[in-house]
Amino acid sequence: MKKILSVILLVLFTCSISVISMAAGQPITQDSEGKSSNITVSYNAGATYTVTIPASVTFSDNEKQIQRSLAVSDLVLNEGSSLHVKLTSLNNFKMVYGAGYIDYYLMINTQDFSKSDDDTILTVPAGQNSGWVILDFMTNLYKDHIIYTGNYTDTLTFTVVID
Repeated sequence: MKKILSVILLVLFTCSISVISMAAGQPITQDSEGKSSNITVSYNAGATYTVTIPASVTFSDNEKQIQRSLAVSDLVLNEGSSLHVKLTSLNNFKMVYGAGYIDYYLMINTQDFSKSDDDTILTVPAGQNSGWVILDFMTNLYKDHIIYTGNYTDTLTFTVVID
């Protein structure tokens, strides 16, 4: 008895699924004009991107020029938009410890990075999947501003802006 009841329930369940599936589209009958039906096939792509920023830069007496890269990948934006990477320095491109400091300089793709109003170092427009820049950090390690032993540091802030 249980087997027969199980088979009947399975048949009824299968029939109800096919009725639901057929009812989801627009039915075409003998009275339909044109004997065709349209459906919409879609995918909603959201904005995505990955910005890979260097982890750190550490100068030494033997290493006074350090090269790093900054990369944008997997970029999908609204048409007409752009991704901008901006850069600011907490200490105006000086590594500071106490009252002492060490100047350092930055070049972006072999061009001097000026500390002007526009702090954008990379722009990637919608429609391009990726972009990158080479960051060259340089110092002369002039010791006339080093007055204490210690770890001289600066903090660079990279900001991503979508317009």
